Formats: sequence, C-alpha cells, structure tokens
Amino acid sequence: MSSSNTTASKGEEIFSFKFTESGGLTARYLMISFDSKTNTLSSSTDISGSNMSKKPLSDPDRQEIKGIVTKNEFFNKNPDYPPQKEDPSLIAYSLAVTMDNRTHTTTWTNESKEMPAGIAEIVDEIRRIAAKANIV
Repeated sequence: MSSSNTTASKGEEIFSFKFTESGGLTARYLMISFDSKTNTLSSSTDISGSNMSKKPLSDPDRQEIKGIVTKNEFFNKNPDYPPQKEDPSLIAYSLAVTMDNRTHTTTWTNESKEMPAGIAEIVDEIRRIAAKANIV
C-alpha cells in the first residue's frame, strides 16, 4: 500500500483537531490533539510538549468525535466568545477542527457569555476519549 503526505489513503477525508486549555491562577496547560494522517491521539500537560502521550485512535472513537462535531454544527460557531472582562485568573480554551476540507477554530474562556452548549459537548467527548485511551 502506498502512502501520500497530502491525503489520507483510499480517499478518506483529512480529520484533525486540537483542543487546548491554558491559564488560570495555577498556569495550567492541557493539549489534546488528533491527526488522521498518523491516526495519533496525543496529549500534553506541558506547553513545551515534553511530556507528550500518544496512542492510536480507534475508528469508532474517531467516528464518535466526527459525529458530535457535525451534530453540534461546530463549523457554524463564532470564532471567539470573549469574557465579560479580562482577568488573570481566566482559563483560555481553543478548539480547532479540520474535517471535510474545512478548518474552523473557536476560542473562549471559563467566563465567556453566550457560549453554545454544543462546544462543551464536543470538548467533553474529546476529554472522554482521551481519558479512555489513558493519555490524560
């Protein structure tokens, strides 16, 4: 089987995501990402990536995340949900997804107003699958 660096094999769509959580009074950091080209689910709790954990992602788990992204219309969400006021204790979140030849990024904080529940559902699913894979 030959491989290509530009497209997934056998006509599969490229699917990737990167979720980050950072800041707060304890300067915490969490990154969970997936790349369909390598079928690698990765996580790190250090911004340098020095403690990276990696595991392959099962097809049912990949389909589950893709399904919840589609169900919650992630690509139609605002790119930014700012907080009411700036505060050094805020925790910043970012979710970037590439799927069906589209890429979209949304950012928010723990104090953002008018945050769609669907974004939290997507993040909860990503966290659940990362915990199940034992990488967080």
